[in-house]
Amino acid sequence: MTRKSKLTDLYIWAVALTGLLVLFTNIPDFQNPRKTLDMVVLAFLVALGEMASVPFVRGRGTVSVSTPVIYTAGVLYGPAAGIWISSLATLRKKDLQLKVPLPIVLFNRGMLAICMELFAMTYRLMGGQFGGLSFPEGVVPFLVAASVYTLANAVLTSVAVSLQLQISLASVWKSNVIWLLPNLFALFPLGALMVLVAQQAGPLVLLLFYMPLLVTKYSLEKYIELRDVYNEMAAALSTAIDARDSYTHGHSERVAEYAALLAKELKLPDEQVEMIRYVALLHDVGKVGIRDSILKKQGSFTYDEYEEMKKHAEIGADILKVMKSLAKGQDWVRYHHERWDGTGFPKKLRGEEIPLGARIIACADSFDAMTTDRPYKEKMSFEEAKKELLRCSGSQFDPKVVEAMIRVIDKHILRK
Repeated sequence: MTRKSKLTDLYIWAVALTGLLVLFTNIPDFQNPRKTLDMVVLAFLVALGEMASVPFVRGRGTVSVSTPVIYTAGVLYGPAAGIWISSLATLRKKDLQLKVPLPIVLFNRGMLAICMELFAMTYRLMGGQFGGLSFPEGVVPFLVAASVYTLANAVLTSVAVSLQLQISLASVWKSNVIWLLPNLFALFPLGALMVLVAQQAGPLVLLLFYMPLLVTKYSLEKYIELRDVYNEMAAALSTAIDARDSYTHGHSERVAEYAALLAKELKLPDEQVEMIRYVALLHDVGKVGIRDSILKKQGSFTYDEYEEMKKHAEIGADILKVMKSLAKGQDWVRYHHERWDGTGFPKKLRGEEIPLGARIIACADSFDAMTTDRPYKEKMSFEEAKKELLRCSGSQFDPKVVEAMIRVIDKHILRK
């Protein structure tokens, strides 16, 4: 077991045990049959809301739209009721069938118990009264407490995902949380309204509120679907490009993998690593504008043919330019054939005039070209390619990028 996996397990069990302590030191009052029935109804509504959970963009977490009902339970029936309902009513079928590892199930129970305890503490500290929400003076305590609950949930979950995937907390926050928080904050007024309605008409009437909650689920899912479609389109386009030349099949996917590993080795932010992966996947997209007679030619190019072939970098950059999400990477494609010594194309940039993303893609691209069979040469071994990279360090490639690429080859590629 690695040090990081031990740290992950320690964190998961710490949250789980702390939450269980909160759970069993807050036992609801079940002596009043009417109150008990109302809590059962609220628990049912929370369980129903769990069917509308939305998965994270990255990682294995999900977010539920049933939290307004949990807030209602806590405000109307006290902190203990809110803690138990948030912890137990959120159990899902896959949890009970043990399709989710037990430590994760317990972590989720503990996290929700902790978040509800923080909600109750904040609500009480702000002057809120349990048993009913007074209007308008009780609204501010409710909104502040709901904000604390949401942020605590986001932080505890993000730390777990960060440890599990071994990526930075900032990356998890940007990928899974920032875009989601406005949607969750928008539910707070709805939650306050649900409390006011439930205290007048009973919890069963809250079924009427599930339509906007389901609309919220739908909008969140569509956002994630659009990201998935975007990723699939980029992969399909790169595959189509490689398919034009049987000798480069899989080239774009490999270059994207190498470039991402190289960017990580250079300690670039996770969001930039992801961008480099996408741009590297499409680094040869400009070849769609090159004639097959040139692209598939097995012999040497004439001067004019080589000049036309070089245009693929500019064409590819122009394609990325109109893709809003990848436009910032257009110069990485435009200049991925520039050389550190200034003898490349199209602008004969030298040294750090060449964007770092382009230097990374250039190294990854050349490494894959060296280690795969081409019609004009046999592939090198990985060790031979390492020696070639070192030989060209300072002339064709950025020396620091080469140093990092050697480490990538040793740590990730030779060990496969």
